[in-house]
Amino acid sequence: MLIAIDPGHGGKDPGAVVGDYKEKDINLNIGLKLRDILINKNISVIMTRDKDETVDLQQRCDRANKSKANYFISIHCNSFTDSSANGTETYAYPGSVDGRNLAQYVQNEIVEILKTKDRGVKYEKFYVLKYTVMPAILVETAFMSNPQNLELLLQKPEDFAQAIADGLIKFLRSVDYKQVDDIEKLQMKGIIDKHYDPKSYVTWGEFASVIIKILEGVK
Repeated sequence: MLIAIDPGHGGKDPGAVVGDYKEKDINLNIGLKLRDILINKNISVIMTRDKDETVDLQQRCDRANKSKANYFISIHCNSFTDSSANGTETYAYPGSVDGRNLAQYVQNEIVEILKTKDRGVKYEKFYVLKYTVMPAILVETAFMSNPQNLELLLQKPEDFAQAIADGLIKFLRSVDYKQVDDIEKLQMKGIIDKHYDPKSYVTWGEFASVIIKILEGVK
């Protein structure tokens, strides 16, 4: 099992800025703590960045894809002009059932452990969700623009990391790995050319391509 952890922003891109605090630093702090927790659970990890460096969105996807990570977790903080906005929300790519399920487990744990407002799980076509080939989620941990949320982010980064880890582990226990193995076997045989969530929808075009490849193989 290999998990790609993506601390959002970095280097020239600070993300949200509130006073002296930059989102890129909070994201990295949580990401590194998450890495350590998962490694201690014997779960392998790859980081899209492990220091304050500029990494563009495609590079983040490439690092995860080339490593053949099983799941991708992007860590962010929210911000809004109205400081009353607060809480946690987690995103998955539209149609990704495994992504949606992972997002829900992680969302539940953060809300339970940090007692943040539950803003729910949502679908969105964010770049790192669209161009990663494995199930992926983007976690908006809390609002830097909200004083109470910012205090949580600064004082309890380890709690956010633990909540994400707990959600991931609970999700992994729910996955039917027989189906995942079957998909990987089809990839190895060249019948399909990318990773699919075991429960995701397949287009007619994709289905036709699979049938053609099988028929050509029979010949």
